Formats: sequence, C-alpha cells, structure tokens
Amino acid sequence: MAKRNVDLTSQEWRDLVFADKNKDFGAYEIRRQSDRRHNMAVLFTVVGLIIVFILILAYSKYSDYRAEQEQLALQEQREKMASAELLQQEEEPEPEPEPEEQKMEMEIPQVPEEVLATVQVTQIAIVDADKVKNEIMDMEEQKEDNTARGVVNQEGSDDVDKFKEVKEQVVVKEPEPPAPVVEKPKVDEIFVAVEQPAEFPGGQAAMMKWLSSNIRYPEAAQQNEIQGRVVVKFVVEKDGSVSQVQVVKGIDKDLDREAIRVVQKMPKWQPGKNNGVAVRSYFNLPVTFKLQTQ
Repeated sequence: MAKRNVDLTSQEWRDLVFADKNKDFGAYEIRRQSDRRHNMAVLFTVVGLIIVFILILAYSKYSDYRAEQEQLALQEQREKMASAELLQQEEEPEPEPEPEEQKMEMEIPQVPEEVLATVQVTQIAIVDADKVKNEIMDMEEQKEDNTARGVVNQEGSDDVDKFKEVKEQVVVKEPEPPAPVVEKPKVDEIFVAVEQPAEFPGGQAAMMKWLSSNIRYPEAAQQNEIQGRVVVKFVVEKDGSVSQVQVVKGIDKDLDREAIRVVQKMPKWQPGKNNGVAVRSYFNLPVTFKLQTQ
C-alpha cells in the first residue's frame, strides 16, 4: 500500500517513477535537477522582491529629501527678498521737505521825516491896536521872503526842494505788471507719412496720362539719346497745390528741368489727411523719359 504523504521532490519518488525506465534518458536528468531549479527560482524571486522594496524605499526617501531641499531653498529665497526689501527701505532717503514759498515783500525805505518851516499867514481883520500880535508884511516883502507860508508857525527845514525830494521818496510806487508773452505762430508741419496720402485727381492712371500729354522731351537729350527716370520731390499743400518742387535723383540737367516744369504745371491734387483733416505732405514722383524706337 502506497503512502499518502509523498514528497514528489524526493529521491525515492524519482527512483519509483523511473524504476523500469532508462535513467540515462534526458527526462530523468531534468527531474533530478528540478529541485535545484525550484529553489533557485524561489531565491531569485525573494531577492528580486527585496531589491524592488529597497528601490521603492530609496525613491521615497529621495523624494522626501528633494521636497525638503526645495522647501529650504524657497524659504531661503523668501528671506533674501525680505532682507533686500528691508535694506531698500533703509537706503531710501526721507523725502526732503518742500521749501516754503518765499513771499516777496517790498521794503519801504525809512526816510527821516522832513518838516518844512512855515510862517503863519496873518489874516486881515479889524481889531484893536493893542490886540495885534503878528506883524503884517506887505506883498513886496512876502515876495522877497523865501519862507513858506502856512496857517501856523512851524520850525523845520528852509530848503523847499529838499522837502519835495523827501516826500517823493516816501511815496512807494507799485511794480509794473510784466509784459504779456506773445506766442509765435506755429509753422504748419509737413508730414512724410499720413493716414490718407495725397492723390492726383483721377488716380494713378490719370496722372500717367497727364504726364505723357504734357512732357516735352528736350531736343538735346534726344540727340544724345539720354533717357531714364528722374525722381522729383514736392509738397502737396492743404489746398492741393504743388510747391517746393526739387529733384531728388536726376540723370541730365535738361531732363531734370523738364521734370520740374511739368510737375509745377500739375493741377491741384487731393491733399493728404490725418484724422480727416487736410495737412501738408511730401510726395515723391518718378518721371520717366524714354525714347521711342523706330
């Protein structure tokens, strides 16, 4: 009778299984080495699990370490910013008090009071002779006497001119108001670029047609077979008229003069505009001179 508890990995079991078989066959060798393979597999599995556990633990520690370092760096940065703000507040100078407005007070000259000496003018009245106190002077004596006359007798300076100078010094004259500032009229600005450029009446095609109809090719330039493009610069005024015509790029004096002449002869343009308002603006116009080949 067979045993119930049989160790399938034991030597007995292998011998029993391969009792009537050729043991030199590969199956017997495989079965014989299966114990070792199973043990190695279990060992490797346990070692692998241990390594994985160690790696997970190390990664967790490393993550905590990095979080702690970032927290320390953030805290250090905040401390530096707080220190910089505190230093900046200490370095900022206190605002200087605004100087008090100095009031201009006009000094009144202290002129010593000058009193003009006067002699009381005797009033003519009919009184008793014993009551007459002041001597009456006739008109001729008064003319010869330089003493000033007044209603009472008063001691003072006999120099009338000096008395007048003192009175003039006492009178304080008010300062004259400043002259009004006259603003110079502003010269109209000439714009290089405008929102709505100036335009020949009828557009570009009409301008080319007008130029071809009005240009006269100089005879000297024709004989010398001179041709090319003359660039003319001019100003389109607010009313559309053309002014300040000049050659920017020329090729021949006769052709340059003809280009200036024909541009000056142009009809009024539609002026350039900024915000819907007509303004003065520059315009560059190429005038082409080309000989007709026969």
